[in-house]
Amino acid sequence: MIECRIASIGDTEKIYQLFQELKKEKAQVGFTRIENLDELQEWMEDVNIYLYLAVDTDINKVVGVLRGKRGSAYKSHSAFMTAAVSKNYRGKNIAKELTHYGLKQLTQEGVKIARTYVYSNNKASLNTLLACGFTISGTVHMHHFSEETGQCVDDIIVHKILK
Repeated sequence: MIECRIASIGDTEKIYQLFQELKKEKAQVGFTRIENLDELQEWMEDVNIYLYLAVDTDINKVVGVLRGKRGSAYKSHSAFMTAAVSKNYRGKNIAKELTHYGLKQLTQEGVKIARTYVYSNNKASLNTLLACGFTISGTVHMHHFSEETGQCVDDIIVHKILK
């Protein structure tokens, strides 16, 4: 069974294991840039970073992470989101459930708008966000070079106004 919940300090190693799995897969997500547990620990202690998990409770494994990074000062009304799901758990609506859960939590924290960038060739993520009520608000042309295809791809900017 998959449970969505707020991350706690006790989840640090399990979250890091997912990030390492994503790194081995060469997933193109910012989580793969975390080099060690200390960096992840800094996230856990940062009051402007909110981490939400999808946990397979049958095996007590973190299978998905959503991070909302709140802006500081005059941008504290918004959060930039990043999400990833373990390869073996994709296609099961976990990202959608986790996104809905995270948006509800961010709303309770006073966040008014959530936004993110999605590579234009990442149809699954874009479809998930659109299904969660996000709106396409712009494009950054040729913003990312895909080593897999040898071509540049656009970043699609999406946002959702929270209630």
